[in-house]
Amino acid sequence: MPTVLGMDERGYDGLQAVVFLAGIYEGVLPFVSKVFGWEPMLALPLRLPGPLWWIVAGAAVVVCVTLLELLDRGKKKARQ
Repeated sequence: MPTVLGMDERGYDGLQAVVFLAGIYEGVLPFVSKVFGWEPMLALPLRLPGPLWWIVAGAAVVVCVTLLELLDRGKKKARQ
C-alpha cells in the first residue's frame, strides 16, 4: 500500500541506500581520511578550512542518521 509519498518498500530501501552512502562518504570518510592521510576526491567537507570541516562532516552524519530513521518509519507504515 503506497504511503503519502507514493512509495512502496522498494522505494524506501533505495532512498535508504542513497542516504547511507552519502552519510558514509560525506560524514564518516572525512574523519577516517584525516587519520590515515587519504585525500578522497568527492568528500566535500575536506575542501573546507580548519575546524569548519569537522562541523560540516558531523552535521552530515547527524542529518543522515535522522533521515534514515524517518525513512525507516515510513517503510514500516508502507508495510501496514
